[in-house]
Amino acid sequence: MELLLLLAAVSTAGCALRSYQPAPLDPGASASAYESRTIDLEPLREYLGAHGVDVREWPLRRWDLAALTLVAFYYHPDVEVARAQARAARADTAVATQHPPFGVVPALEHHTATSDQNSSPWSAGFEIDIPIAGGSTGKATREQYDALAEAAALKVGSVAWEVRSRLRSCYLDYYASLRASELLEAEVQDRAALARLLQRRLEAGAISSTEASTARLGLADAQNRQRVAQSSQERDLAALAQALAVPLRAVRALSFDFSAFEQITPAPSDAQAQRAALRNRLDVQTKLQEYAAAEADVKLEIARQYPSITLKPSYLWDQGDNIWSLAVGLILAPTRGNAPAIDAAQARRDVAASEFRRLQSNTIAQAEGALAVFAKLVEGVADNQRSLVDQQAQRERVEKQFAAGYADRVDIVQAALALSLTSRTVLAARVDALRAQGELEDALQIPLAGTPFPLLTAAPALTERVPSLSQQ
Repeated sequence: MELLLLLAAVSTAGCALRSYQPAPLDPGASASAYESRTIDLEPLREYLGAHGVDVREWPLRRWDLAALTLVAFYYHPDVEVARAQARAARADTAVATQHPPFGVVPALEHHTATSDQNSSPWSAGFEIDIPIAGGSTGKATREQYDALAEAAALKVGSVAWEVRSRLRSCYLDYYASLRASELLEAEVQDRAALARLLQRRLEAGAISSTEASTARLGLADAQNRQRVAQSSQERDLAALAQALAVPLRAVRALSFDFSAFEQITPAPSDAQAQRAALRNRLDVQTKLQEYAAAEADVKLEIARQYPSITLKPSYLWDQGDNIWSLAVGLILAPTRGNAPAIDAAQARRDVAASEFRRLQSNTIAQAEGALAVFAKLVEGVADNQRSLVDQQAQRERVEKQFAAGYADRVDIVQAALALSLTSRTVLAARVDALRAQGELEDALQIPLAGTPFPLLTAAPALTERVPSLSQQ
C-alpha cells in the first residue's frame, strides 16, 4: 500500500490539480445587462481613446462612423463569440502539443510455492511507460495547431469587418431616410403653398378646377411619402441600434455626424483594387492558414509511418530481492506504412488548395464587379450634381423675374418644387453610390474614406505561400 501511495504521489508531482468550477448561464442577468447598456461608460471612453478617438469631451457631442464602429466592436456579441473561439483554438494548441504523460502499471504477485528461505509469498513492483515523441511528429503537430489558431484569430478580424459593414449600411440607411424626410418636409410646405395659391386663382376664375385639384393631389401624395419616410427613419434607427448592440433608447438620444456620407471617395484603379483585395481580405488569409494546417497534417501522417518508441523502466520486490529492469517498446506503424492516412491527408490538402483558388477567383471577380458599379454610379452623381446646379440657377432667375415683375409667386413655388425634386434625385444617386462604395470596401476589406491604401509590396506572393498554385 505504501508503494502505491508513493506512485500516486510521483504521478502528480509538479501538477497543480484544479477543481471543477461551475459557470451557469443566467439568461435574466444577461438580458438585464443588455438593457442597461449605455455609451457614456468610462471603460468605453478608454477603449475609444486607445483607438484614436478624441474623448476629452465625454460623452461625445456628435458620433461619427468611426466612433460608432468602435462602439460596435466593444459591445457586439459576434465579436465576443469570435474572440472566444480564437482563445479556444489557442488552448487546443497547448493541449495538442504538450508532452505525452507517462503511465504507471503497478504489479502485485502471490507465490503459492514457498520455502523457509522466502521471507514472504508476495512480490510487488511497478512498470513506468515513458513515450518518446518523435521530433518530426511534434513539430508537425505544432505547425498544424498553430495554423488553425492563426486562422481562428483571423476570423476575429473577419467578424469585426462584418460588424463594421452592417453598421455602415444601417448608418447609411438612417442618413438616407433622415435626409429624405427633411427634403419631403420642404416639398410638403411648397406644395401646400402652391395649393393655396391655385385655390385663390380658382376662386377668382383664373384657372380651371382640374389644375387646382392636381395641386391638392400632389400635396396629398407628398404628405403620404413624408409619412413613409418618417416610418422608414424609425425602422432604420432601430436597425442601427441592433448593429451597435445597444438599446434603442440609448441610440435615440445621440447626435450623429454624417460627414462620412457628404462626399464620394474617388474610385481606385483596377490593378490597385485587385491587389488590395488579394492581400487584405481576411478570408483569403484565413484560407492560407487552413491550407498550412492541411500541409502540416500531411507531414504528421508521414511522420507516423515510423515506429513510436516507449521506454519501460520497472522495479520488482520479489521475496526480499530488489529487481530493476529497462525495456524499450515499439509501436509499429499501421499496415502499408500508413499509406491510407497519408493519401487521405494529401487529398484534404488538395481540397484546401482548391478552396483557396476558388475564393481567390471569386474575390478578384467581386472586386472587379464592385469597382465597375461604383465607378459608374460616381459618374451618375456628377451628372445629377450638374443638374442641381442648373436648377438652382433657374430658381435664382425666377426670383429675379419676380423682383422685376415678370413672374408671380406661383412661378417661385414651382421653381422651388423643381429644385426639391432635383435634390431628392441627387440624394438618391449619392446614396446609391455610397452603397456601392460600401460593397467595394467589403470586396477589398479596406475603408476607402479617410484611410489610404496600405503598402501592398510587404506581403509575400500568394504562390509562394501555396506552392501548388504555381503548378496550375
